[in-house]
Amino acid sequence: MSLEYARQKMEEHNLAIDAHLKALLEYEAALDALEDAKTRAILNGLEGRNETERKARLAELVKDEEERVRAARTALRIAESRLKKTKANVQLALEALRLQQAA
Repeated sequence: MSLEYARQKMEEHNLAIDAHLKALLEYEAALDALEDAKTRAILNGLEGRNETERKARLAELVKDEEERVRAARTALRIAESRLKKTKANVQLALEALRLQQAA
């Protein structure tokens, strides 16, 4: 292990941090868009003879926003996983470098 290798792993970790933040912001924006769509639908009046029909109509009206939330949540989970992996790689690289210098 070299110092350059450890630096490379730190840079990968920094990129993973940035990707995680981006994914988190996109997920939060998708949640906000979903809530806005639900509010608009309710304010515009949901048609239906009973609560079950109104809920079904609401789900239909916000289907695209729900799909975007799911996609953003998946992307966030992938980013979280990559972040954990890169953090572990940095720790391993630094420990190997420390052991190498101690020998």
